[in-house]
Amino acid sequence: MDSNDIKDIENTAKENYKKSEPWPDDDIWHSYTYKILHKHIQDYIDELQFENTQVVLNAGCGKTTYKTCATTIHMDIIEKYVNLFENYLVGSIEKIPLQDCSVDCVICVGSVINYVDIQKAVSEFSRVLKPNGILILEFERSNSAEFLFTKKYSKTLFMQTYQYNNQTHYLWMYDENFVLQLAEFYKFSCKKKYRFHNLSSLFYRFGLSEKKAAKYSKFDDWLQPFSYFFAHNEIFIFEKNVLS
Repeated sequence: MDSNDIKDIENTAKENYKKSEPWPDDDIWHSYTYKILHKHIQDYIDELQFENTQVVLNAGCGKTTYKTCATTIHMDIIEKYVNLFENYLVGSIEKIPLQDCSVDCVICVGSVINYVDIQKAVSEFSRVLKPNGILILEFERSNSAEFLFTKKYSKTLFMQTYQYNNQTHYLWMYDENFVLQLAEFYKFSCKKKYRFHNLSSLFYRFGLSEKKAAKYSKFDDWLQPFSYFFAHNEIFIFEKNVLS
């Protein structure tokens, strides 16, 4: 990853999201993405049964929040997205303004990790999490069916250009195993995963519009056994190892 490319992608993303809603209602693909994410993240949080003495960092959250008994810190690079929350920070996931071992859970979804230096971000997540802390991470994969039969398929990482919300967006696409290896390096172990946009990305690859292809995400639960080869998005649940 070239440092200039990283900074350009981050700056472009910041300017884009200053001018638009993070989850526009008229974009069907991303509306499906939001619904899938919110359901699964909320379900994971409910399973964890946080207490009111615990702290959750919702990193790069935009305007999204989740129900939990824990104290939630909402953090984003754009202040207007988070300044209505009781506890908020303005900052980047590459340099989180919190002390070491200060939070019990980090949530970073909405493909935020695809806009930044992933190594710096995962390092920061590991730093601020307590031992046995939970990282809920979602990203867009180079293993997506969108790239089938191209040199990009399953490539460790590469930059991809998308038109989204009437804007040009640049994202880093990551191979699933690369993300797992990086997480392991920073003392995380994977406890659970969920892949989505399986048939959606496959039909999109072979000519169906985003609007029509997105509707096939309703089959994602059934397709989990085969999802490694097709899914565009993935949610990982990591636990930070005690000896870190």
